[in-house]
Amino acid sequence: MLSRQVVDQVLALAAAVAEADREYPLNEDARFALTSNDAGVEHRFERGGTDDLLGYAQGNRRHGTAQLLVHPEHRRQGIGTRLLHDLGPLPVWAFGDLDAAHHFATANHLVEKRRLLIMQRPLDPPVELDDPDIRPFDPASDTEAFLVLNAEAFAWHPEQAHFSRNDLDTRLGDDWYDPAGFLVSTDAEGLTGFHWTKRHPDGRGEVYILATGPRAQGQGLGRRLLAAGLNHLAEQGCTTVHLYVEAANTRAVELYDRAGFAVVHSDVLYGPPPEPSQEP
Repeated sequence: MLSRQVVDQVLALAAAVAEADREYPLNEDARFALTSNDAGVEHRFERGGTDDLLGYAQGNRRHGTAQLLVHPEHRRQGIGTRLLHDLGPLPVWAFGDLDAAHHFATANHLVEKRRLLIMQRPLDPPVELDDPDIRPFDPASDTEAFLVLNAEAFAWHPEQAHFSRNDLDTRLGDDWYDPAGFLVSTDAEGLTGFHWTKRHPDGRGEVYILATGPRAQGQGLGRRLLAAGLNHLAEQGCTTVHLYVEAANTRAVELYDRAGFAVVHSDVLYGPPPEPSQEP
């Protein structure tokens, strides 16, 4: 685990990068990992002559991705490239898909591997909803079933498929967690889906995680869960809501598009190009 002093240095560096780029350079998983004992996470640092932190990189072997940042006053000095090489062949997230990220990727012979869309819409005023199959999550009775359902629903996803009991407990204990905003759907056999919402300190709402289990797909459950979560966020005073969705997940993108969401932003994962085919 990193010391408190080092964590504060990384967060100060991230704040400087965010101020310059208008884009925060570490996602939620990376921020949680700063204070965790996850053996799959590695940290790399570049320091100046006075021990100032000039660059930082974090590799997550469990997710197979990395994140790196360099102080705005020390860019174009090879720091990012050295950090990239220290991490090995892990693909690297570029939040905001900025021009600087394109140039860095090109200079290091990286290509786009994934694209994460950020979609947004205004929220309608809350209404009375009556859906007896949807209720708040109960940590005492739903935890194991939720973890199984999440793994089934996101078996294809590089990060969410590995969402663990520790990941869940960490988020349930975070300041933003709202028990009434974590909704699950059920049938006679158990959990069928869930919509975990998030209200940000500035009042924005977020579709944090939305999923339906394999046996409940194709029945309009995703649309119902989405509506219930959006209504909850509106009841909490949120006027806008956003979400993150894989561009390749066309089914989900279409669901959100039909619900009035529009793409406002994107993050890109850059990695080494595919190996040339060995076949003649």
